[in-house]
Parts: sequence; C-alpha cells; structure tokens
Amino acid sequence: MSDFVIIDNQSSCYDTLQKGFNLRFPDTGEGADLIYVCKSAQEVIDAANDGLQRGCRLTVRSGGHCYEGFVANKLSSDGSQQLAIIDLGLMTGMQYSETGGVTSPWDNTVSYRFSAATGNQNWDGYVGLYKLSGKTIPGGSCYSVGSGGHVSGGGYGLLSRLHGLTVDWLAGVDILVPEAAGSNSLIVKHVHLNSTGSDRDLFIACRGAGGGNFGIILNYYYADLPPAPQQAYLLSLSWPWDSFGSGAVGQAAFGNFLRTYWQWFSEHDQEWNSADPTLANGGLFTLLKLQHRSTGDVVMTIQYTGLDGTVGGAQDQPFIDFVNTMTAAVGATPRVETQPIWHGAVTRKANDMDELRDPVSDSQLMDWLWLTETINGSGGNMRNKYKSAYHVGNFTNSEITALWDNLNTAYDARLTQAWVQIDSYGGCINSNDELANPTSIYQRSSLLKSQFQIHWNNATDDDFCLSWMANIYSSYFVDAGGKPVDDISGHYQGCYINYPDIDMKYTDITHTAVDPQWLTLYYGEKASGLVATKQAVDPDNLFRHEMSIPLVLP
Repeated sequence: MSDFVIIDNQSSCYDTLQKGFNLRFPDTGEGADLIYVCKSAQEVIDAANDGLQRGCRLTVRSGGHCYEGFVANKLSSDGSQQLAIIDLGLMTGMQYSETGGVTSPWDNTVSYRFSAATGNQNWDGYVGLYKLSGKTIPGGSCYSVGSGGHVSGGGYGLLSRLHGLTVDWLAGVDILVPEAAGSNSLIVKHVHLNSTGSDRDLFIACRGAGGGNFGIILNYYYADLPPAPQQAYLLSLSWPWDSFGSGAVGQAAFGNFLRTYWQWFSEHDQEWNSADPTLANGGLFTLLKLQHRSTGDVVMTIQYTGLDGTVGGAQDQPFIDFVNTMTAAVGATPRVETQPIWHGAVTRKANDMDELRDPVSDSQLMDWLWLTETINGSGGNMRNKYKSAYHVGNFTNSEITALWDNLNTAYDARLTQAWVQIDSYGGCINSNDELANPTSIYQRSSLLKSQFQIHWNNATDDDFCLSWMANIYSSYFVDAGGKPVDDISGHYQGCYINYPDIDMKYTDITHTAVDPQWLTLYYGEKASGLVATKQAVDPDNLFRHEMSIPLVLP
C-alpha cells in the first residue's frame, strides 16, 4: 500500500495546505476537501486513483504558484462534487547520465541524458543540474516555483534569449492519464516526439499548453541541455518618476524611454547569436519594472553574459550599448541599486545610491550560480492579481498614456505593491523551428513580454485592487478592444498561460459571457490541435479547471 498522506479538515495543516502562493484562493467555502501529499511517482498514481474512486475532481500542485484559483477552488459547475489536490511537491530528484543511459520506468526503449521529477522547485533544479553536469535549463528566477507547472507552460527565464524556452529542450514526459473513455482509473504513459498518433500530440501539448489539462506529469526528460554560464553581470538602475518631468512634457519623455527600449531589441534582436562578439546579445536579459509612484521608482534590472558564458572584452559591447542607449533616452543619469531586487517592490530612495558611472564597473560581476541564487526570490505570500501580454510592435500613444495616467499618480497605501513589468523576449526563442521541433507555444515573433501585477494583504482591499488592475489593463489595450489580441495589426501575440487571467476567458469583467476567442489568445493557431488532443486523451474531461483545454472550441 502506498504511503501517501491524506490531509482533511481534521488536520491542523488543512487550512494552510488548501492555499498556494496567491492567498486570494481558495474562495470562502470552496477549498479542497482532501489534499494528497505524495513523495514518489507510485504514491501519485495511487493517490490520484484513490481520489477518483472517492468521486473527487482532481487538481495538481507542484510549487503552488498558480495565479488563479485553478488548483484551490471548486468549480461551481460541479455542484457538490468534492475536490482533491494531488500535491507532488515532495516528489523531487533528478538523474543524469553523460552517456545517455536514463530511461523511463514505463518505457526503456528511449534513452536520455537527464530526467527530473516534477516536484522539483527551480532552485533545487538549477543547483542539481549545475553540480551534476554543468548544464542548466533556461527557466524562471523564482526559486519556489515547481517544475510541474512551470515547464509544461513553457519555462521562460533569464537565459531564454540565449537558449530558448525550456520546452524547446524537453524530450519526453511520464504522464498519468485516463485509462480509457468511460473509465474511472488512470495509467502512466511515456510520450516523446517520436511517439505516434495521439501520444505524440500529447507530448507536444506538454510542451507549453500548461498544467492540469490532460493528466498529471510525473517526470520530465531531456536529451541534452545547454551549458550553464560561468559568470555574468548584474546591474539594477533606478530612475525617479521626476526624472521624466511632469505634464505633457514628462509623458512624452516617458514615452520616448519606452519606445527606445523596444527599438533597441527591434534593431538588435536578430544579432542574438552573431559571430561578431560586439553584436551577439542573446545573453542580455532585461526586466523593466514600471512601479506605481506609491511603490517606488522606475527600475531596470539586467543580467548579462556572453555567448560562451563569460564576460569581459569585446563581448561586453552589447551590454554597454544597451545601458548607454537607455540612459541617453531618459536624459537623466540613473542611480545604481546596490542590492538588486528581482521579485517584489523596489522601495529604496534614489538619493541613497550612487549615480551610474560605467555599466561594467558599476555592475556586480558574479559567478552565474551565485547570481542566480542572489535573485532567486518569490516575494511574500499575499493576495495577488496578474495579467500578461506579448508585444511584437512598439509602444503606442494609448499604451504610454495608460501607463503614465495609472502609475504616475498620487500616493495610495493600497498601491505600494503595484507595477507593470516588461521583460525582454525574442532571440533564440523566436528561432525555434516549429516544424522540426513542435511545441504548443505560438508566440515566436514577440520582442517583449509584459506582466501587470498588484499585490496586497487585506481582503477588504480586494475590490479596489482588482478594479485598479482591470482599469490599467483595459486602457492599455483600448485600441485592441481591451485585450492583446493577435489581429491584422500584428501588434500583439496574446497572453502567457503560465500567467493565467480568468478575465481573459470572458467578454467583460462581469464574466457573464465567454469570449469565443479566449483560447486563441493563449494558443493562437495551435488551439484547435490542443482541443483535438483533449478529445483523444481525456474525453471525459476528468482534468479540468476554469481555463483548461476544453473538449470543444469556445
């Protein structure tokens, strides 16, 4: 008999383990009835089948960072059906074989160099891969995010412009899926790119369609992985809002700053892997944090490494050029953050820091592993709301106005954790050959990727914070009908499924009518194929949540 642990309402851990990172969920009275805590693949298999035999709907938790209530909340459409969370956060570990001798327990005919259990969190994964092999995955910087959901949704991070998305490297998965239509039991399949029929389609779906759609992923497999950098620069620059000026003049200067940011990547992105070291910029990752005035300044944090994973000499030129270009765009010398904060609000005062003198000498030169440890935060567990967008085109007047009007306003204590974060994208990500190496990621032309964020502690502030977020987002995308739709203008490429936003499923904020285009907002032309895979793999819709792949197109 398996040794999984069942947490129910008689346990002192129950109230806590119903929750994940976003403390808005579960909704009152809508939490899970049971939480199965599993330490091995066999325990996951036994727990999931036990939950089904009890008549529960199953959801899956790896690190607990789902931005919406998809794991924690019951579905109103399920009536009185119980909810069971399969928690695989203790199912950790990895295997490495230099000669490619790693195989799946469910299929020994296919060999790999790496395997990793889906309960691993980011930091454990980075340290393990580095110590075992000197390799890494181009994944995220939040240490406590579990690989189960992170990888299946794409796996985007600081090395993605240099090495692509994590799913571009993913070579196989073990996944627990329904045994057959009409059955109430689950079996494990090992699927990979050379699988055939619906098994191959299932593997492609595991490369970017997100978690909780088709089954429970147990292990990820990689034929190879990119080398981890040896060293990198870390530089964080801060501009007070007053640096841009006030009124129409200030807004114009702010707009010029944003347009320069996009323009630099537009002009240089194709050079990401140039043979000329003075042009090759794939190792440049930038995080532009446009904080509300109540939160702090406009902050840009940069990680840079060369194509060979080192810095120094001619290969520093792209980094230097980018910093100097952005500094010139403002017309005011930024301050250097001596303790860069990657996750969370940056609240230090600019006059407590030194002005930028030189991009290289003012950066922290660090071993890459220690730099990754330095920025690997997640922020405090709070109540949160997030929205996202992929940007192909440059900033419009409407976008600039929306940011200026909603971020550069008077102090409000409820907005001390509010910002729009605009990250660099493109590079190697956009070079993936979707015919030879198919994934479920359709956003392969974008240059920037934005994440709208607000965090707060008190439930009494929910309506205000959610309304503020809805207002800035709808005004930002007013020219596109309120969402970053991929239309004839070619300006946007929709949203990122790992930053899910339930508002995107509906035509308006009241959630009264489903938007028939919501699935293509996240998956583009790949949406219909994912629906067909759902029909083949999970025809009874055992694995479902509010934004899971449906059995029919909306």
